[in-house]
Amino acid sequence: MLNALTSVQSSTDESSVPATVRENHLRQAAQQFEAIFMRQMLKEMRKVDALLDSKDNPLNSDAGKMMQGLYDDMLCDTLARQQSMGIAELIVKQLSPQRD
Repeated sequence: MLNALTSVQSSTDESSVPATVRENHLRQAAQQFEAIFMRQMLKEMRKVDALLDSKDNPLNSDAGKMMQGLYDDMLCDTLARQQSMGIAELIVKQLSPQRD
């Protein structure tokens, strides 16, 4: 993901890559970054939940944690595609060439 952002920003030769392709790559990288950010935020929130959860809870198993992790991944990817937080859009705006 970081390579995608770096390659988009470092490709200054206008003739080598069309602007629409560069913008598409930038949007994809920004959405991936937003998903990673949300995933990390959700992971930290789950840590607090785990502290409050009792050991007797039948849902507190390795399989339950794995399914919750898969759900969190899908949730973060979906929310990033919908631009729910707006982080991706801000990244695209910041890294796009300024138009007058």
